[in-house]
Amino acid sequence: VSDMFNLYKYENMLYVMELTGQEVKDYLEEAYSLWCNTMTSPSDHLLLFKEEPTEGDESRSTLKNPSYNFDSAAGIIYEVDVRKPKGEKVTIKSMADGKEFDPARTYRVALNSYRGNGGGELLTKGAGIPHDKLTERIVFATDLDLRHYLTDYIKKQGKVNPRKLNQWRFIPEEWTREAAKRDYKILFPR
Repeated sequence: VSDMFNLYKYENMLYVMELTGQEVKDYLEEAYSLWCNTMTSPSDHLLLFKEEPTEGDESRSTLKNPSYNFDSAAGIIYEVDVRKPKGEKVTIKSMADGKEFDPARTYRVALNSYRGNGGGELLTKGAGIPHDKLTERIVFATDLDLRHYLTDYIKKQGKVNPRKLNQWRFIPEEWTREAAKRDYKILFPR
């Protein structure tokens, strides 16, 4: 149980909120603007750093924004074009099951309570939902925090085998693959 405090540090509940497809896209645009650089060449950084780091930099706090505000999504297939500016980076191709993704449709989206209450401004600044309207969008909230449910799930399963969903990707891959390797060495020099 104590390991769960390292795995999931915060006392967040699980929310299910109603968002339009356009709000989901705008949320993601804001999220990727916080952690993804706009690359102009293959030698640029993929991640958004405070200043130009070097591989020998021992600091692990060189990211421009706090990593707990870096979001991605599951349940949709999408691409993030790192060459494009904020507002044009994310292209949602479809739902994960192959059904059409409709910007005008309302979807039920799972978020933690930090996000659902406006934390990181991804719903307010990104999706454009006024802060005082967020609670109107919540259609379900858990009684207990996520750590409780994660712990319970792991106890019941006995063993958990996480796997990549591969539902989103950075493009162009020939740029981002090498940039990710370089940036990893800066963040984790040993």
